[in-house]
This record gives sequence, C-alpha cells and structure tokens, in this order.
Amino acid sequence: MLMVSVVEAIAAFLMYLLGGALVLFIYESYSRTKQKNLMYMALGFFLIIFGSNLNTICAMLPSMIGGNFVIDGTISRTVSLLIQLFGILTLLYSAMNPYAT
Repeated sequence: MLMVSVVEAIAAFLMYLLGGALVLFIYESYSRTKQKNLMYMALGFFLIIFGSNLNTICAMLPSMIGGNFVIDGTISRTVSLLIQLFGILTLLYSAMNPYAT
C-alpha cells in the first residue's frame, strides 16, 4: 500500500489550486477573444495538472474514504502518464493551430 506524506498531500493540493487558477485565467482569455486555441490550451493544462497528481490522489483515496481496498500503483502511474500524454498532445494541437475559428 502506498503511503502519502503530509508534504506530498499539501503539494498536491497546491498544484490543483494553482493549476486551476491557471486554467481559469486561460478560459477568461478565451471568453474575451473567442479563440479556440485557448480552449484547447486550457484543456491541455487541465489534463497535465490532473494527470500529474493522479498517483498521489489514488494513494490517498483509501484513507480518505476509510476503506481497506488497495489501488495498484502501476495502474495509477500508467493512467497518469496516459492522461499527461493526451494533455501534451492537446497543447501541441493548440500551438500548431493558432488561428482556429
């Protein structure tokens, strides 16, 4: 069973908080300019931020809900990497298509 330290839990919380603020700033820019590449960029950053902390959240989940089930670490790491990969591909799409209508 994976254990999560207090520092790791606080860092994950701060990552979600600051990452969410970044995504909201990009969405605010999208709402003013209506450029679709900004929406793809916000989605890409969201996927990268969510995927980067997925392993920590999966490790904390059994203690948060009080259950005794164990989440395999290899599954959460693999899913985390796949989510981050889709986030990077979305960011590349937003950069390669800057004038999407």
